[in-house]
Amino acid sequence: MPSLRQIALDTETTGKTDDGTPGDHRIIEIGCVEIIDRKITSRELHIYLNPQREIDEEATRVHGMTWAQLRDCPTFPQIAAEFIDFIRGSELLIHNAKFDVSFLDMEFDRMGLNEHVADMAKVTDTIGVALKLHPGHQVNLDNLCNLFGINNKHRVQHGALLDARLLAEVYLAMTGGQRDFDLKVDTTTTETRRWQRQPGMCLPLMRVEPERHAEHVYNMVSLGQTQQIGSENDQPFAGSMWGANFYFPMLQKGPEESKGDFKKRLQAQLFEQSYRLLNREECAALDLTLDEHKHAHKVWEDRVLGRNKQE
Repeated sequence: MPSLRQIALDTETTGKTDDGTPGDHRIIEIGCVEIIDRKITSRELHIYLNPQREIDEEATRVHGMTWAQLRDCPTFPQIAAEFIDFIRGSELLIHNAKFDVSFLDMEFDRMGLNEHVADMAKVTDTIGVALKLHPGHQVNLDNLCNLFGINNKHRVQHGALLDARLLAEVYLAMTGGQRDFDLKVDTTTTETRRWQRQPGMCLPLMRVEPERHAEHVYNMVSLGQTQQIGSENDQPFAGSMWGANFYFPMLQKGPEESKGDFKKRLQAQLFEQSYRLLNREECAALDLTLDEHKHAHKVWEDRVLGRNKQE
């Protein structure tokens, strides 16, 4: 039986148009992770590209890269043969495949190639897979990592190779056959009964560390911001079923508001609602934890971009 070869793929770009199409935007980073017979191999393809144009400020906030950092990198035509050789004949696993494929196809069109991505490989949109296998869950990459217990704390900003690695792990976890997370145990076996708690036994309540509790609240508020759970006087409010403490006005992007300004309002609400639910010690712990995540990402970014190399 032939081996099943899959490639988890992600790209970063100079930006996108309001309708999500490439427009005159370009790819600046490609990350690919190979999976053979449902095992992640050591083969990866990671390329930074000179987009030959400026990068939108909003896109830089997402992935942290500027054109000045990429001017000495190869252009897409210079790496196209290597990239095509890596993906040809595989099944491409892409989260929101329409976005990445449209950018890659545009680059092939610029080169005058008579092939597109779908001619080189089978394309599977992992968003569709997630919605089908696990309905009712938020299916962005961060939420799926949380759902399947995959560590994504170092994902402070987006990076194509990092996101491809996380996607590979998420895909294998969510297609591994355990569909409903049924944690019931068979209490009829002798071995199981041996570990049952004795009647009347009470265990002490163990409180979580302030930084863990604070980060958990912060993440719950962040998830709640995208969930409309009702409306009042025709104004939607967001939150979650964790309780009324997590209800707050649902922010919506204004018609004249930039995406960047809307993102700032969301971030301000996230901190406001999180601090409202935390005491002073937990607020300080949250600030420290978020600073540590930011620093960890900066260290990672310096490493992958080749900054601060020893002479």
